[in-house]
Amino acid sequence: MTALDVPPGPGFIASVTVASAIHHAEGYDVAQLLITHPGPRRPNETLETVEDGMRRLAASLHLGPADQPPPTIGKRIMIRRMLVTLDYGHDRYVMTLPTPSRDWLTLVERGELCRVSLVIAPLELGVDQAQHNAHLAESLARGLAMWGTTHGHRRF
Repeated sequence: MTALDVPPGPGFIASVTVASAIHHAEGYDVAQLLITHPGPRRPNETLETVEDGMRRLAASLHLGPADQPPPTIGKRIMIRRMLVTLDYGHDRYVMTLPTPSRDWLTLVERGELCRVSLVIAPLELGVDQAQHNAHLAESLARGLAMWGTTHGHRRF
């Protein structure tokens, strides 16, 4: 067992940032989740510990490199009323997601694909679209972007 085999704990998960969106492709739509981290903000947190936590999160989700086809990572999204969670592989905890749009929920509730993308290198909060795009392009070039395809299921 390596350090990457151990999912990060709830303290780290509470510090990640998650955004949902819909990618409108020709003839179909794909729900998306983007997981990033704003960088060191808590006591004893460093750039290295943040990147380690993001690598562990990517490994626990079974994400693959974003420059290759995304692996299927199983049904990881659970919807219960308006509460949406992501099973990130921890044996006791799940990640609660910010409330997505009704359109996003409808796609996932129908069983459509959801692409989970994770960027290992921290991304500061409040960056504009150009800075976000540049960060993502640099992360892709450096092998610091991971992704996978999941589905959701409704729990009552």
